[in-house]
Amino acid sequence: MTSVRDTELNDVSLKEKAIELTQNLVRFPSITPDDAGSFDYICRYLEQLGFTCKEVTRQGVRNLIASKSFGAGKTFAFAGHLDVVPAGPLELWTSPPFAAEIISERVYGRGVADMKGGIACFIAAVESLLTRCDTGTLMLLITCDEEGEAEHGTASIMDTLNALGDEHLPDYCLVGEPSSKARLGDTVKIGRRGSLSGHVRVFGQQGHVAYPHNCQNAAHGAIVLSRRLVALQWDSGTVTMPGTSLQITQLNSGEFVDNTVPGTTDICFNIRYSSRHTEQSLKKLISDTLHSDEIRCEIEWQRPCAPYFNEANKFVDTLNLAIENTVGIRPILTTDGGTSDGRFIASARTEVIEFGLRNENIHQVNESASLSDIGDLALIYKHMIAAFCVSDMRANIPFESIDEALIL
Repeated sequence: MTSVRDTELNDVSLKEKAIELTQNLVRFPSITPDDAGSFDYICRYLEQLGFTCKEVTRQGVRNLIASKSFGAGKTFAFAGHLDVVPAGPLELWTSPPFAAEIISERVYGRGVADMKGGIACFIAAVESLLTRCDTGTLMLLITCDEEGEAEHGTASIMDTLNALGDEHLPDYCLVGEPSSKARLGDTVKIGRRGSLSGHVRVFGQQGHVAYPHNCQNAAHGAIVLSRRLVALQWDSGTVTMPGTSLQITQLNSGEFVDNTVPGTTDICFNIRYSSRHTEQSLKKLISDTLHSDEIRCEIEWQRPCAPYFNEANKFVDTLNLAIENTVGIRPILTTDGGTSDGRFIASARTEVIEFGLRNENIHQVNESASLSDIGDLALIYKHMIAAFCVSDMRANIPFESIDEALIL
């Protein structure tokens, strides 16, 4: 285990450290919400780098708020998750999913890209600058409940910080989700659409198919209501956010018997919505659409996730230029994809953007990331940290478009 550095890591050592930490984290089989030892490992590592670590536990889920102040100034946070999805069929993996083996210049393992590699790269970048930081505060917000229901993870962290007061909230937060697509650095997320799921139960009267006059077929009612949902016309989005869409994800009339009319049928659906809608407006629209004097139903709402969006401002410029100066490309700014924990952090006080490794094989068998991508991501994160926390390095970072209000 390393201790506080007397000299900073050079760029070669930084890349090596990022790869080493990535492998170490992947070797913990932290299938959501079990941290499997990774939480204690992170705490020990950060404490030896001089961070103060506060554990926030809710319903058995462990969450971490780690911070280190270098002087007056803004607070720059990194948010990430240690939990991973299950590995899937073990026999289909090229190497064991938690072995973190290097094969053909790639690290293989569940969670490499989503998102233990991002956490490792940020910590390595912090370590590389530890003796140079002289202003502001660095913070890490790490959860073990992102891949599951996400009820007791980052939301709990933000509840804790909000209870302490606005001065404890970060000014800027970089979420290390794997945003890149074809190349590292080609995509930065500046927001996400909202998500809302619904479970509709349609009621009828069970009976024998030969005597339909004695029955009320719940499946037929579900078909009528499903057609209404599918026929809804949605917005095409905005300049910065894709449009709204509704997808039916399940129709279920229970155990199948071919001579019995079902008495209940379930319709499950999910809406991904732009900032033109709110959770409340969608609930009213769907309730009105499903209302019928002939068909009796009830609806249960599940997993609401509000949209968030940041203007392409100087915080985004800082990241864009760090990417361009490291890998030579200018990223596109998007709000596509699924939801992320950024929704819990974004507020009038805290600006949030997302950037990390490539997402081409996340949640798949043989999830992996290239060694070069891991090394370059650590360098990009280093540039970001330096732009906020290292006075005498700013002159060496050609971020001409960043004004002094941002970098203090």
